[in-house]
Amino acid sequence: MEIGIEKLYYLIEGAALLGSGGGGNKAAAYALASYIVETAPSGVVQLLSAQDHLFDSSAMGCIIADIGANAAQEEKQHEAIATAFNELSLQLQRTIGTNLTFVVPIETGPENSIVPFVVAARYGVPVLDIDGAGRAVPVLSLATFGKLPPSPAVIANDKGDFLLLQIDQVADMDSMLRPVTGSALFGNSGSLALWPSRIDQLLNHSIKNSLSYAMACGELMDCLMKGLQIDSACSHFVNEKKACLVGHGKVQSIQNKQEGAFDYSLAAIADVLTGGTISVLAQNENLILYNSNQQGALLTAPISITYLKTDGSAITNAEIKQGDEVFVLAIDAPEVLKEPDRLLLFKEQLQEFAYFGSLNYQLPAEEGLADLLTRLIPNPILVK
Repeated sequence: MEIGIEKLYYLIEGAALLGSGGGGNKAAAYALASYIVETAPSGVVQLLSAQDHLFDSSAMGCIIADIGANAAQEEKQHEAIATAFNELSLQLQRTIGTNLTFVVPIETGPENSIVPFVVAARYGVPVLDIDGAGRAVPVLSLATFGKLPPSPAVIANDKGDFLLLQIDQVADMDSMLRPVTGSALFGNSGSLALWPSRIDQLLNHSIKNSLSYAMACGELMDCLMKGLQIDSACSHFVNEKKACLVGHGKVQSIQNKQEGAFDYSLAAIADVLTGGTISVLAQNENLILYNSNQQGALLTAPISITYLKTDGSAITNAEIKQGDEVFVLAIDAPEVLKEPDRLLLFKEQLQEFAYFGSLNYQLPAEEGLADLLTRLIPNPILVK
């Protein structure tokens, strides 16, 4: 599938909705989209289906990702992405004589869903329609690729500086990368190329069709906001994921701090649906939601907790601000994230907030995501 500027924009908006508040910021994503269409021949890049690709099972690819605080952004981020991919490619050519023939995003989020397309534009390799979470996650070990060896790996900045890492365990890799990313040389933002693996390995440890799904969400939202006719196939596709509305109101306050190359935040929203106060805790991504009218956490990861402005646009934790009127949505997690070993990893991650309770990742109610968006996003023709 050829991907041009319109589909890149759909991808950014859809991934912002699905990313549980994280996965980078929209401004960085739109800047990268402009670079992609300016750099790629004829302004388009290739997205390959997870089911219908023509690669041999031994074809090698890697994961491309940006790492760091959500709001952090490098001046020439495309250079950091290109350096990471190029240096990993050179390392594999030197050591095992293998070329990287495709790239994959680590997660679903406005920025991290876009970064592999920078490589596609610059080096002509396609992007495979899979990722490692179907949402954004704060640490590498929560990605479905975590069972594969992450090395060799490269982290780079936009000045051409890079580190080549050979670390066997993904948790150890993450603990090494965070201090590097938080250093003055990187300024809380870096680009990664890691998990070089055969295509059959990556397909077996991934969430398939994640990019095309995010694009379909973005297209649906765009049609709703513009009052355009919605393709029934698009609506049916988006409805495959279940979701529910858990709150609606104005953001009363946001507390932020950057620590360890993470953005930690607490957003308080006056909920008109229940009369209580919704509190959302985030470590880059939204992980826990409380309502003052209920004891204990109402929702926790791996469910996605996301914000939709009343004009129909999705916003991340990098964009939300005091005074915004938002819908708070819960979007069901992919089944692979609900497996016992994965849930244990999420539970350990929530201990960052001194949360030792049970995980609450079941939707309080559910409807198809397309139906929910159609209900919430105002039709401009009807509004007039």
